[in-house]
Amino acid sequence: MLQDVSGGAPMVIVGQGLAGTLLAWELVRRGQRVLVMDEGAAVSSSKVAAGRVTPITGKRLALGAGVGTFLEEAWASYAAVARELGREHFHHRHQVRLFRHEEESARFAAKCGEAAFAAHVVRGGAEPLVDPALFRGSGGGFEMATSGWLETRAWLADSAAWFEARGLLRRAKVEAAAMVPEPWGVRLVTGERAAVVIFCEGAAARSNPWFPWIAWKCAKGEILTLHAPALASEQRIIHAGGWLLPVDGAGTFRTGSTYTWDELDEQPTAEARELLEERLRHLLRVPWQVTSHEAAVRPIIHQSLARMGRHPVYPTLAFFNGLGSKGVLHGPRYARQLADHLVEGVPLPPEADVAGN
Repeated sequence: MLQDVSGGAPMVIVGQGLAGTLLAWELVRRGQRVLVMDEGAAVSSSKVAAGRVTPITGKRLALGAGVGTFLEEAWASYAAVARELGREHFHHRHQVRLFRHEEESARFAAKCGEAAFAAHVVRGGAEPLVDPALFRGSGGGFEMATSGWLETRAWLADSAAWFEARGLLRRAKVEAAAMVPEPWGVRLVTGERAAVVIFCEGAAARSNPWFPWIAWKCAKGEILTLHAPALASEQRIIHAGGWLLPVDGAGTFRTGSTYTWDELDEQPTAEARELLEERLRHLLRVPWQVTSHEAAVRPIIHQSLARMGRHPVYPTLAFFNGLGSKGVLHGPRYARQLADHLVEGVPLPPEADVAGN
């Protein structure tokens, strides 16, 4: 079990999205006194996100730098939380990437001889990987074994309940400008003291006055939930331009997503729904019914890199944000590194240190 947390001013985490929750678990695991402050908004990027982990991505079928280490730390982190919550929220699932054109097929053929690439692939090539009665196209592609997904909404809710039951979560709207950094820590608007305040606010951090140099490039994303009973037997994640994620064994799927850089709000649009359904028409031979349409703003930072660490002038204020579309994969390692930095003074990776970026 985790250590008891007591004594001294708490480390206050502002925001209980993916970043804030991962960091809270890391700090509590180290025996730190933690208080998470979050207003409990119904819609957020972390709650809407599909939570997919995909080791091979993009048009170039690229393996992310250090993906093996990220995967190991992610699996260990979610397994540790599962032991505390008594429920698994991360699901290891194979993922099929269907070729959309000859260029992708040729690129795969060129890469599959590389040991690091092949370590994630169980099969691939021209042979159909999906049932042609259910899916359109040739069915050629490759299947990844080191993939999966996190039930982000349930994981966040169950983590919140765990924190709240132990007095580690307070539902409150926090105004960053009201924080008063002092040598001993931070004075909150309530008059309470915090040893350090870590802002994990997602896209809302664009208006945080303490970190005005962050170069944001947030994007709105929209996702559909659908019911397709004929696909109930397919439990792999299918990717073909967009993605199709099986949520249960009863034909419930999520599909997405879109990227738009204007009108950064949480309102679903008819244009995005049409785009997502058009992708489904190109992919599926079976009928479906849309049951939900959600939108949220992704907190993306310049170069799509996470930023974390202490403020260069006010070290009792800190920042953790910008996990982006690979947050479920990258977040656990970054949260561990930030916790090591805050508790033990371990240096952060220079490219991620908010003080220098």
